[in-house]
Amino acid sequence: MSTIPIPTIDVIQIAPLHRFSTADYLEMIEKGVLGRDDHVELIGGMIVEMSPAGIPHNSFLMSILRVFAPLLETCDIAVQGTLTIAEGQVFDPDFMLLRKRPGHYKTKLPDASDVLLVIEAAESSLRRDQQIKLPIYARAGIPEYWIADLEREMLIIHREPEAGRYKLVETRQGDDLVSPLAAPELSFAVRQAFE
Repeated sequence: MSTIPIPTIDVIQIAPLHRFSTADYLEMIEKGVLGRDDHVELIGGMIVEMSPAGIPHNSFLMSILRVFAPLLETCDIAVQGTLTIAEGQVFDPDFMLLRKRPGHYKTKLPDASDVLLVIEAAESSLRRDQQIKLPIYARAGIPEYWIADLEREMLIIHREPEAGRYKLVETRQGDDLVSPLAAPELSFAVRQAFE
């Protein structure tokens, strides 16, 4: 019996993909169709796999949480929590500094108006964080977006969102001091986020 080779096909070119609404996506999570082990986000109405978190990623999240812990009295903090940004855009940012809300988001997911700062820790996701997520965060009016480049141990700080981009972009590393706009009293050396 001979085997017939199966040609490789670019499915995207021959068939339209189904786009999901934010409500559909959140319902799939609520009903258990999608779970934490799925590691996906909704980007442009499409369910997209996220890069797996490695040791540097986990280490960074622990360090950044320690750095921001003094703000727990005045802000809510979420690590890899779900954020509804806009229709068809539901992300799980690595770190969010959020406006304090009574009940601490027990009955409603945070949305763009709740966010003071988003941080994405980037290893293999650097290109996605810069080219896909950045304009979405900027269009949503997220006031401050930091990308932690884990390989080079630097923070790329984006501020002043306007028309799908950030007008102010700065790169900081080592002993450079940084402070979030929402809490200028918290100042730390960039290296502390990577220790």
